[in-house]
Amino acid sequence: MKVLIITYYWHPSGGPGVQRWLKFVKYLPDFDIQPIVLTVNPEQAEYPVLDPSLEADIDPDLKVYRTNCKGVYDLYKKFAGVKTAPYSGFANEHKPSLTQKIARFIRGNFFLPDARRGWIKYAFEEAGKIIEKYGIETIITTGPPHSTHLTGLKIKKKYRVKWIADFRDPWTNIFYNKELFQTRWAKKINQRLEQSVLDACDYLLIASVDKEKLSIDPQKVTFLPNGFDTIDFETKKPAFSETFTICYTGTIAGSYPTASLLKVFESLKDCRYKLLFVGKVVDNVKKDFCKNLGNSVEFIDFVPHSEAINFMTSSDLLLLIIPNTEDNKFIIPGKVFEYLATGKPILIIGPANCKAAQITLQANAGAVFDDDDTQGITDFILQQYEKRQKGIPSTPNWEIIEQYSRKKLTKKLTEIIF
Repeated sequence: MKVLIITYYWHPSGGPGVQRWLKFVKYLPDFDIQPIVLTVNPEQAEYPVLDPSLEADIDPDLKVYRTNCKGVYDLYKKFAGVKTAPYSGFANEHKPSLTQKIARFIRGNFFLPDARRGWIKYAFEEAGKIIEKYGIETIITTGPPHSTHLTGLKIKKKYRVKWIADFRDPWTNIFYNKELFQTRWAKKINQRLEQSVLDACDYLLIASVDKEKLSIDPQKVTFLPNGFDTIDFETKKPAFSETFTICYTGTIAGSYPTASLLKVFESLKDCRYKLLFVGKVVDNVKKDFCKNLGNSVEFIDFVPHSEAINFMTSSDLLLLIIPNTEDNKFIIPGKVFEYLATGKPILIIGPANCKAAQITLQANAGAVFDDDDTQGITDFILQQYEKRQKGIPSTPNWEIIEQYSRKKLTKKLTEIIF
């Protein structure tokens, strides 16, 4: 059986959005499904980050079709005075200038549902050729960018194929929408576009979405989280020397609560520790931590996925911060599953009822604290510091953790495809 997967983000792009479908595509053939990928020409695409190392997970025989695309981010970068397209949550644009605010307003009100909608025409035309050539009966669209689902909508109407829409993140309820200064008119249009997809798709996959806020038949919805690839963790690096190392990987935008965390680490004067941030961090957070923690903190910009895993596996404690946003209890950062796969203890700063915390606690893999619970956070760090000093290993529930392996999640996906 052949299935067409339509995704804007694909190698050489980097980030969790790429890894999700790259891993599904990797394991689908194990279940007698031949994936075909339709994506954008990387020379015309706009990727916040690149990760060429992900090519190692792609079968050389995989059929990948790339099309042209009309984008607007070159204009955005020139107008807003930035070098790259916005990161998730505008992590690279803290305290935006007036021109950046104007650029966001234009993006949020005149390019709906997103600025990558210029790919719809090209993706639709190429998808039609692929469907007819291979006799495709099932397509999958994944977003963000959610404009990709509008391609799926057009395909569904013309070819009557089975259509699975994958919401990796929320569409109209994404936490950074307020940063786009959308008018009521624009919000209504965006909601109407989202609803047209929910009405027409045969199945909806959600990775971290509040399905209660979606007007859709619950029988059509399946929670399919991100996960970890066992192979990525077969070779684990030893811990960093004698220094107790706390590591955070990923993005930190302005909405992430870090002030209390800074106070905690300022108080740990008797501990020999190293705090690592691996990924994009807003400048004001970086400056505050560097000013107050000196050599005890280090910021490392985006690294290839394999290197990020090396940082995780060589650390003693892994840090996960949930942004202070509406409905943040539904946020499940993809890194939480890779954190779990390391077997290292996890410190979560966020609401106790958030999905990421529930998964971690169920696996007996860490603890969660409100961002203002500085005493609780401090005590947990010191507890883990002492365990490290005494050589006491963590004892997570591996039976729970293994449920989130990429291969097992792919098997769940095949049940929907078939």
